[in-house]
Amino acid sequence: MAGEKKKKSLGFSIMLASVIPVIILGVILTVYAQRSLREGMGYEVEQSLSGLAHSLISIYDLAYEGEFSYRDGKVMKGEAELTSDYDILDNFKRDTGADASICIGEKRCLTTIQDEQGRRIIGTNIPDSVREAVLEQGQEYFSKKISINGQNYYGYYVPIRNGEGQVTGISFAGKAVDAINRSVSSIIWRNVILCSIVILLASALCNALSHRIAVAIQSIKSFLDGLAKGDFSQEIPQNVMIRRDELAEIGEDAVIVSRSLENMVSRDPLTWLLNRRACMIQAGKRQSGEEYGVAMGDIDFFKKVNDQYGHEKGDEVLCYVAEVLQKSIDDGGFVSRWGGEEFLLVMEGKLSSLYDKLCRISDELEGKEFEHSGKRFQISMTFGVVAWNETETFETAINRADALLYFGKEHGRNQIVVQK
Repeated sequence: MAGEKKKKSLGFSIMLASVIPVIILGVILTVYAQRSLREGMGYEVEQSLSGLAHSLISIYDLAYEGEFSYRDGKVMKGEAELTSDYDILDNFKRDTGADASICIGEKRCLTTIQDEQGRRIIGTNIPDSVREAVLEQGQEYFSKKISINGQNYYGYYVPIRNGEGQVTGISFAGKAVDAINRSVSSIIWRNVILCSIVILLASALCNALSHRIAVAIQSIKSFLDGLAKGDFSQEIPQNVMIRRDELAEIGEDAVIVSRSLENMVSRDPLTWLLNRRACMIQAGKRQSGEEYGVAMGDIDFFKKVNDQYGHEKGDEVLCYVAEVLQKSIDDGGFVSRWGGEEFLLVMEGKLSSLYDKLCRISDELEGKEFEHSGKRFQISMTFGVVAWNETETFETAINRADALLYFGKEHGRNQIVVQK
């Protein structure tokens, strides 16, 4: 009995000797992991909000020309009045989950933040620390606890400069501290429970978790850095998107912002075709050794359509033409609205293939009847078509196609002029 008791006591002692250090190590690593998570989340939120605050300025610059100003009680961007225009800010908050403000001088002139009665807190002043850092010193400013309307925020402030480089306003992006803390606390409790259940794996799990968080944060940072440089072709790594926490949410937010910016930068707002800039980028991706057909098309007598039937009907015509062109060329090339009523088509393959498609396009366009106030009218297009390969630049091919288009316009219109 004594020996058995000693054996049991030894087994218990070994169990204690092995489990207690693991428990202690697990507690230490758990505490360490909690601190790392909070610091990592703070860094992640800072980087995310920095990208969002910069993106907000870019979105307004793309949507409106000119500089922000406050004139006669009105918020202006160039000559456009934004006093009651909250589409951009509200869409920004819906897409990213972050509150946003545009300040002119010390006052918030446009904001998504509301008081208890649901009124936007426009006209309120920014904190003194923000004023000193951003308006006076021209620096970006981040705070993990900035008080706005009685609520604490993670806030990132970016100076808005005029054409002379002077700071005239501030772009703000922020998220409520309570929401972030609740998210962090939720993650911490899951880690604690997991460490309690699988105590022997606690240290390895915590180390792995810290590493994965660091890698995910770096992935998001790299994505935002690329986005800040205008690279919309990148994809956020799967190690971020497959997560089930706030890192994945921020990754999704970054993707949404990237797509929104890409559409605003690369697409014609009326026809949703590629704009000229995006067309040149797309052409730069051509495969070496391949031959392409390039066509410049112009709607015949389009000014007459606008003059007789109005610009709204003219827009309808443009959208219809864009739809026909995109549908016909979609599989083997791309279409761009080059400007006004001009469209550029690029298709991989022999020139004859593009010519055949243009013939079908012309027939479809001529067969369409438009109606306005009881009057019916039809349209036609003139095309200049050339072959393009790597022996010349894309700009040269466009100029040749444009010259043939001009020839066709001068000699009767409603025709397809192909290079000899």
